[in-house]
Amino acid sequence: MNEETNKNEAEIKEAVDKVMDELNQSADKGPNETAVDELEQEQSKADSSEETGKLKDEIVRLHAEMANIRKRNARELDNLRKYSLDKFAKSLIPVADSLDKALEVGKDDNCQVTAEQMIEGTEMTQKVFLKVLTENGVEVINPAGEKFNPEFHEAMTQVPNPDLEPNTIVDVFQKGYILNGRLVRPAMVVVSK
Repeated sequence: MNEETNKNEAEIKEAVDKVMDELNQSADKGPNETAVDELEQEQSKADSSEETGKLKDEIVRLHAEMANIRKRNARELDNLRKYSLDKFAKSLIPVADSLDKALEVGKDDNCQVTAEQMIEGTEMTQKVFLKVLTENGVEVINPAGEKFNPEFHEAMTQVPNPDLEPNTIVDVFQKGYILNGRLVRPAMVVVSK
């Protein structure tokens, strides 16, 4: 029992020494310094929680702004798709008007129009139409007399022609078209052998 008592006394003495050391340390600081340390810790916690709140608010605002930007971009892209041909369509309206007038004249029994006048009107309409195509980046491929180029021409047939070099375009069945440098339709041609 003596050993147990000595052991318990040693543990108690150790615990008392530890408490005394803590008291001495806080006594060295003084009561005001301990209170100041506690206040500084609380202030630090309050500052960090306030800053965390500000950062959360900023993140929420940024997410909302990104969502608005996405919606606005989607709306603009949709409008771009819908109305991308607006300029082209407006420039084709005079061509349609000209064709309508030609058809009205052709149906009017009282109107005396010669074939030459109809051809002249058709040529004028074609000039307006080709001007509209050119203004909108469409080039016409009419390669009569040129060398055959498989990138822009489609050979429909070959004919022997001793007057021309082989692979020279003799005739054009259908003109081809290029839009802003990209082939839309190849010219359909007859090529010499």
